[in-house]
Amino acid sequence: MEDTPGQAHDEKLSGRLAGVQRRFLFKLGLADVLRFTMFGTMIVVVNDVTRLPLQIPGHTSIFWMAIMLLGAGLIPKFGGGMIMGSVSGVLAVVLGLGKEGVFIFFKYFVPGLVVDLLAPVFFYQLANPFVGIICGALSSLSKLLISLLLGLLLKLPMGFLAMGLGYTSLTHAAFGAAGGVLAVFLINRLKPRLVRWE
Repeated sequence: MEDTPGQAHDEKLSGRLAGVQRRFLFKLGLADVLRFTMFGTMIVVVNDVTRLPLQIPGHTSIFWMAIMLLGAGLIPKFGGGMIMGSVSGVLAVVLGLGKEGVFIFFKYFVPGLVVDLLAPVFFYQLANPFVGIICGALSSLSKLLISLLLGLLLKLPMGFLAMGLGYTSLTHAAFGAAGGVLAVFLINRLKPRLVRWE
C-alpha cells in the first residue's frame, strides 16, 4: 500500500516537531524548558512564603539559591539559570512583589545568569559541596548587587544597608552558601532517582 500525500505530510510534520522538542531553546528540549519553568515558579512561591521576620538581610537566599542550584544541578545544561531567573522575574513583576516595580525582574534574572556563567566553569559539578557553596554565595551576592543598584537608580529606601554593607554582604554570602549546601544535598538525593531527566 502506497503512502498518500497526507501521510507523507504528517510524517514530515512529526519529524519537525520531534526536532523542536530536541532543541527548543538554548539547545534545550521542550521538556527541559518546562522543568526549568517549574523551578522558576517554585523560586517565587518559596521566596514569598518564607519571608520570616528575622531582620537579617538575605535570609531568603537559603531557599532561593537552593532551588535555583537544584534546577541547574538536576538538568546540567546552559540556559537553565536564565530561564529560571526569567520565569521567576516575570512572576515577581506580575504578582507585584517588592518595591522596585518592573525592575524587580533583574533581581531574579541576574542570579540565574550568574549560575549559568559559573556552572560551566565547574563542569556542572553542582553536587560537589565546594561548588555548591561558591555558586550559592556568588549568586546571592549578585542579587544584593542588583538590589543596591536598583535602590540607587530608583532612589528607593534600602533598609538592608542599615546594618552596613559589609554585614549585609556577609549575610547574603552566608545564606547563599547555605542554600548551595542544601542544593548539594538535594541533588545527591534526587539525581540517582531521576535518570530519565537527561
